[in-house]
Amino acid sequence: MTLSLNQPYSKPFFGKGIFVNEATIVSIEDVSATTPHPLTNPVDIGVRLVLEIGRDFQPELLIAGNFKRNDSGEIIGWGSAFPVQELFSKLGYKGTLNPDNTIPEEALETMLDKKFFRLSYVSGMKNNGKPHYSDWNIVASTEEGAETLAKRFQSSLAKGYPKNYKADVLDATPFEVTTSVNETVEEGDVF
Repeated sequence: MTLSLNQPYSKPFFGKGIFVNEATIVSIEDVSATTPHPLTNPVDIGVRLVLEIGRDFQPELLIAGNFKRNDSGEIIGWGSAFPVQELFSKLGYKGTLNPDNTIPEEALETMLDKKFFRLSYVSGMKNNGKPHYSDWNIVASTEEGAETLAKRFQSSLAKGYPKNYKADVLDATPFEVTTSVNETVEEGDVF
């Protein structure tokens, strides 16, 4: 990183409305075979993390998905649940799922106090006109670093994911946000 002669510290820029910060897991809940909020469909496997981020609140991060299945319904791969596998692998868990493809209790316990990088991105506007941020369900280990996670996010954006990244709302004045279908969003509307 090239240092500035005008400022003692330059915070890394990962992209418009994109922030990467270190987080520590303070609690973990297995949400497998449920329909965790805010999702509307059940997931095969997942966890809800409560995080310490050095602020006066502790956000939650949901990492969940569904296994890839063959035509007879047999599990043949991680499918959209690959972020769950990556979380455990990147944070040092070595092992397998239970025979019924559920998360072992000891795997959950090993996640407590683990540090990792999480990425948040602008995904709309709140009722008060301030940006709303969502967390990406992909994480990076502290060894991988923030830059690796940001590059992976940019690569995912190039493929069209996540679909709710809305950097353009940062250009709009509060309460005058224009949607992709050119409808003006009024004060109090929620995305």
